[in-house]
Amino acid sequence: MPHPIPNQKYFLKQKIDYLEAIANAAGFGCCEQSNMYSVIDEEGKVAFTAVEKSSCFCRCCCNPNHKFQLNLYEGKWDGKENTKQVLTMYHPFKWPACCPICFDCQRGELIVYDGAVNAWENDEEGTILSHAKQPVCGGGFRPQFDIWDGKADDEKEPAYVIRGPCCCIGGICGDFCCLPTFGIFEKKELEADEPKPLSEIKKDKPDGLGAGARELLTDADNFTINLPGGSNDNTKAAIFASSLLIDYLFFEEGGNIYCDMQEQQLDAYAPTSIVAVAFVRAPADSAENKRKRIN
Repeated sequence: MPHPIPNQKYFLKQKIDYLEAIANAAGFGCCEQSNMYSVIDEEGKVAFTAVEKSSCFCRCCCNPNHKFQLNLYEGKWDGKENTKQVLTMYHPFKWPACCPICFDCQRGELIVYDGAVNAWENDEEGTILSHAKQPVCGGGFRPQFDIWDGKADDEKEPAYVIRGPCCCIGGICGDFCCLPTFGIFEKKELEADEPKPLSEIKKDKPDGLGAGARELLTDADNFTINLPGGSNDNTKAAIFASSLLIDYLFFEEGGNIYCDMQEQQLDAYAPTSIVAVAFVRAPADSAENKRKRIN
């Protein structure tokens, strides 16, 4: 039984690690800390907390292809066993995609398990609720993720497909001018000449130069995710996992997304992020201001 995701809008804010930020600013890139996110609802309350479990050595040497899992806790996580874990998102180790993604060992994925599962340390398997995974060839010129209700099966049609832009620009230009957007489609819609997304994942523009500087120095980016109407709790969790996977795969090294057309695919990397999850756009006040005040 999947844990209910009742609200239509959530904000996912990553905890800023200042040690990592100082090390990056000083030019020491090998100081990658484990990620932690607060999932905030429309009222500004922390609904869930996502905490990464991974090896420090693998984070420094293999990021973002390293083996890790994200434990999703209900409410604020106190760092102890008192908080209920409702979901587990597992990413197995992947070989770097130095050519178009042809092999399963290169395809980025997050498997969403029900409840607490120790997949990272003991390769434990549980009840698979949903699955987010890159297709063979990674989507070609545009990065792509398939969303499955249940375990991924290439012989069956996925519930949704998330497709990214053909080319993006990172750094200051990407923060203020060329904001990347990932559309969420039904599979059949991609066969149309001009497919229209059901919803989208969009990078938000920083609120002023101060926020832009924070993104460059502390690896804190903002995204808005509009979830498609009619999606069930399983696919909601997978789309939520996909936003995290986009963060890990495309925003974990230096803040820049770049095009690699020689390999006929888009390779994109940048740092960790703040992600907003929503069915509808936030009102001008209230939720947005409350989210910013939560650290």
